[in-house]
Amino acid sequence: MINNRYKVLLIIVLAGVISYGYLGSGSNPVKISVGGKEVHVELAVEPEVRSRGLQFRTSLAENHGMLFVFPVEGRHAFWMKDTHIPLSIAFINKGGLITQIEDMNPDSLERHTPSEKVKYALEMNGGWFRRNNVRAGDRVTIPPDIKTITE
Repeated sequence: MINNRYKVLLIIVLAGVISYGYLGSGSNPVKISVGGKEVHVELAVEPEVRSRGLQFRTSLAENHGMLFVFPVEGRHAFWMKDTHIPLSIAFINKGGLITQIEDMNPDSLERHTPSEKVKYALEMNGGWFRRNNVRAGDRVTIPPDIKTITE
Protein backbone atom coordinates (compact mmCIF):
# COMPACT_ATOMS: atom_id res chain seq x y z
CA MET A 1 0.00 0.00 0.00
CA ILE A 2 1.31 3.44 -0.91
CA ASN A 3 1.18 6.01 1.87
CA ASN A 4 -0.53 9.37 1.29
CA ARG A 5 2.71 11.35 0.93
CA TYR A 6 3.82 9.13 -1.96
CA LYS A 7 0.37 9.33 -3.55
CA VAL A 8 0.57 13.14 -3.55
CA LEU A 9 4.09 13.05 -4.98
CA LEU A 10 2.98 10.59 -7.66
CA ILE A 11 0.03 12.81 -8.61
CA ILE A 12 2.31 15.87 -8.87
CA VAL A 13 4.82 13.99 -11.04
CA LEU A 14 2.09 12.61 -13.30
CA ALA A 15 0.50 16.04 -13.64
CA GLY A 16 3.86 17.47 -14.65
CA VAL A 17 4.46 14.72 -17.21
CA ILE A 18 0.98 15.12 -18.67
CA SER A 19 1.24 18.91 -18.84
CA TYR A 20 4.73 18.74 -20.41
CA GLY A 21 3.41 16.28 -22.97
CA TYR A 22 0.53 18.60 -23.78
CA LEU A 23 2.52 21.82 -23.89
CA GLY A 24 5.60 20.28 -25.45
CA SER A 25 3.72 18.43 -28.16
CA GLY A 26 2.95 21.51 -30.19
CA SER A 27 -0.74 20.93 -29.52
CA ASN A 28 -1.60 24.53 -28.55
CA PRO A 29 -2.25 26.19 -31.92
CA VAL A 30 -1.22 29.80 -32.47
CA LYS A 31 -2.25 32.06 -35.35
CA ILE A 32 0.21 33.19 -37.99
CA SER A 33 -0.26 34.80 -41.38
CA VAL A 34 1.04 33.04 -44.50
CA GLY A 35 0.91 35.14 -47.65
CA GLY A 36 -1.90 37.14 -46.03
CA LYS A 37 -3.91 34.01 -45.09
CA GLU A 38 -4.47 33.24 -41.39
CA VAL A 39 -3.50 29.72 -40.33
CA HIS A 40 -3.35 27.90 -37.01
CA VAL A 41 -0.08 26.19 -36.26
CA GLU A 42 1.25 23.88 -33.61
CA LEU A 43 4.75 24.92 -32.54
CA ALA A 44 7.67 22.52 -32.78
CA VAL A 45 10.35 24.24 -30.70
CA GLU A 46 11.82 21.50 -28.49
CA PRO A 47 14.16 19.03 -30.24
CA GLU A 48 11.90 16.06 -29.39
CA VAL A 49 8.85 17.77 -30.86
CA ARG A 50 10.74 18.87 -33.98
CA SER A 51 11.98 15.29 -34.41
CA ARG A 52 8.46 13.81 -34.11
CA GLY A 53 6.73 16.50 -36.17
CA LEU A 54 3.44 15.27 -37.59
CA GLN A 55 4.33 11.58 -37.46
CA PHE A 56 1.54 9.06 -36.94
CA ARG A 57 -1.21 11.58 -37.72
CA THR A 58 -4.06 10.38 -39.89
CA SER A 59 -5.39 13.85 -40.71
CA LEU A 60 -4.66 17.54 -40.43
CA ALA A 61 -7.45 20.14 -40.37
CA GLU A 62 -7.59 22.57 -43.26
CA ASN A 63 -5.64 25.79 -42.58
CA HIS A 64 -3.78 24.05 -39.75
CA GLY A 65 -0.15 23.02 -39.72
CA MET A 66 3.06 22.79 -37.74
CA LEU A 67 5.66 25.54 -37.50
CA PHE A 68 9.18 24.30 -36.78
CA VAL A 69 11.26 26.90 -34.95
CA PHE A 70 15.01 26.30 -34.97
CA PRO A 71 17.47 27.76 -32.46
CA VAL A 72 19.84 28.78 -35.28
CA GLU A 73 19.50 29.25 -39.01
CA GLY A 74 20.59 26.27 -41.02
CA ARG A 75 19.80 23.92 -43.86
CA HIS A 76 17.47 21.77 -41.74
CA ALA A 77 16.38 18.61 -43.59
CA PHE A 78 12.97 16.93 -43.35
CA TRP A 79 11.63 13.52 -44.27
CA MET A 80 8.29 11.78 -43.95
CA LYS A 81 9.14 8.58 -42.06
CA ASP A 82 6.00 7.43 -40.22
CA THR A 83 4.08 10.48 -41.46
CA HIS A 84 0.95 9.06 -43.06
CA ILE A 85 -0.56 12.16 -44.67
CA PRO A 86 0.76 14.11 -47.68
CA LEU A 87 2.31 17.41 -46.65
CA SER A 88 3.77 20.50 -48.26
CA ILE A 89 6.59 22.37 -46.57
CA ALA A 90 7.63 26.01 -46.81
CA PHE A 91 11.14 26.91 -45.73
CA ILE A 92 11.23 30.39 -44.18
CA ASN A 93 14.22 32.63 -43.46
CA LYS A 94 14.68 34.65 -40.27
CA GLY A 95 13.13 37.67 -41.98
CA GLY A 96 9.88 35.76 -42.56
CA LEU A 97 10.23 35.23 -46.32
CA ILE A 98 9.39 31.88 -47.85
CA THR A 99 12.49 30.75 -49.71
CA GLN A 100 11.27 27.41 -51.02
CA ILE A 101 8.16 25.20 -51.07
CA GLU A 102 8.14 21.44 -51.62
CA ASP A 103 5.53 18.69 -51.66
CA MET A 104 6.31 15.61 -49.56
CA ASN A 105 4.92 12.09 -49.99
CA PRO A 106 3.59 10.08 -47.04
CA ASP A 107 5.96 7.57 -45.40
CA SER A 108 8.84 8.58 -47.68
CA LEU A 109 12.49 8.61 -46.66
CA GLU A 110 13.30 11.23 -49.32
CA ARG A 111 15.12 14.18 -47.73
CA HIS A 112 13.80 17.71 -48.27
CA THR A 113 16.54 20.24 -47.59
CA PRO A 114 16.29 23.99 -48.19
CA SER A 115 18.73 25.46 -50.68
CA GLU A 116 19.63 28.22 -48.21
CA LYS A 117 19.68 28.65 -44.45
CA VAL A 118 16.28 28.98 -42.75
CA LYS A 119 15.02 29.70 -39.26
CA TYR A 120 11.55 28.18 -39.71
CA ALA A 121 9.73 25.50 -41.66
CA LEU A 122 5.96 25.27 -42.03
CA GLU A 123 4.22 21.99 -42.80
CA MET A 124 0.67 22.13 -44.14
CA ASN A 125 -1.62 19.64 -45.89
CA GLY A 126 -0.29 18.54 -49.27
CA GLY A 127 -0.94 21.18 -51.94
CA TRP A 128 -2.06 23.82 -49.41
CA PHE A 129 0.40 26.48 -50.63
CA ARG A 130 -0.57 25.93 -54.29
CA ARG A 131 -4.31 26.01 -53.50
CA ASN A 132 -3.86 29.29 -51.60
CA ASN A 133 -1.57 30.92 -54.18
CA VAL A 134 1.31 31.11 -51.70
CA ARG A 135 4.74 31.13 -53.36
CA ALA A 136 8.41 31.56 -52.60
CA GLY A 137 8.97 35.25 -51.83
CA ASP A 138 5.69 35.59 -49.91
CA ARG A 139 5.88 36.70 -46.31
CA VAL A 140 5.00 34.73 -43.19
CA THR A 141 4.12 36.92 -40.24
CA ILE A 142 5.34 35.23 -37.09
CA PRO A 143 4.36 36.83 -33.75
CA PRO A 144 7.31 38.37 -31.87
CA ASP A 145 6.88 36.05 -28.89
CA ILE A 146 7.47 33.05 -31.18
CA LYS A 147 10.49 34.70 -32.83
CA THR A 148 12.18 35.16 -29.47
CA ILE A 149 11.57 31.61 -28.19
CA THR A 150 14.98 30.40 -29.34
CA GLU A 151 16.92 33.68 -29.36
